[in-house]
Amino acid sequence: MTADPLQTALLDLDAQLAGAVELIIGGGYGLFLKQLYLQEHRDIKTLFPLDDLPSPRTTQDIDIILRAEVVTDSTSMKPIRDALDRLGFVVVESARYMQFTRPLAVGEIKIDLLSAPLGVYADRVPTDSRRVRPQPSVKLHARKLEEAVAVEQHPLRIPIGGLLSSGKPHQTTALIPQALTYAVMKLMAFRDRLDDQDKEFGRHHALDIYRIVGLITRDEDGHARALARKFDRHPVIIAAREVATQYFLNPAGLGRIRIREHQLATSAIDLEYFAQELAELLFPNTTQPGA
Repeated sequence: MTADPLQTALLDLDAQLAGAVELIIGGGYGLFLKQLYLQEHRDIKTLFPLDDLPSPRTTQDIDIILRAEVVTDSTSMKPIRDALDRLGFVVVESARYMQFTRPLAVGEIKIDLLSAPLGVYADRVPTDSRRVRPQPSVKLHARKLEEAVAVEQHPLRIPIGGLLSSGKPHQTTALIPQALTYAVMKLMAFRDRLDDQDKEFGRHHALDIYRIVGLITRDEDGHARALARKFDRHPVIIAAREVATQYFLNPAGLGRIRIREHQLATSAIDLEYFAQELAELLFPNTTQPGA
């Protein structure tokens, strides 16, 4: 993979942690890494032909999703905060202890810390609707990401390597959420941004949902469908189905319009095939609405 500032930052953080924590990479950057990896390993078959998908889209931030047992434990979180400090990251005051930035020659890199659903670990931390704050405090929090259902199950492991900021080579493995979790996270993000002009009215999220479906691999397909059946009655899955039905399965849905509007959309976009496969991913036990 070609080095980029985000990859360098990710490698720097991993090297500082020295294997103490496995990093799950979500958001646009995780999807970017997955698409590049699959483009370099074309023996791995994807649902849509890779050449028919929109070009990989990088971002300016890294969404790091921390496992529940890590984010609720001060002993596990302190090395992450120490690593961020050593690498020159500073707190974003508007999202105190959940977001950190490091300046570049032009612009900056942002790391956004997110928490997997806490499950049995919820009693470890104070009740808070927005963030997870391990006790005692190590001045490192994570934003709750309840929509990340099953994020720790069957992630795609992608090898990445390159030079650290120091110039020293480093190799590691990034964990990328499987398709069900990724689709649900992006569907909920689209719902939250579809009226937000500053966030392109959700266009990036809409195109990412198309990309997520198109990049499903054979192994991933089996895992994702099994998880959809396992979590069939989970309230987040039910909410994501409602978003998909209204905006993407509906031929006149706003999500489809947003995909077409995106500057990376091409004539190879097949919204009918996409909707069919999205419905099969989200509705494994039933016929999709309106069919």
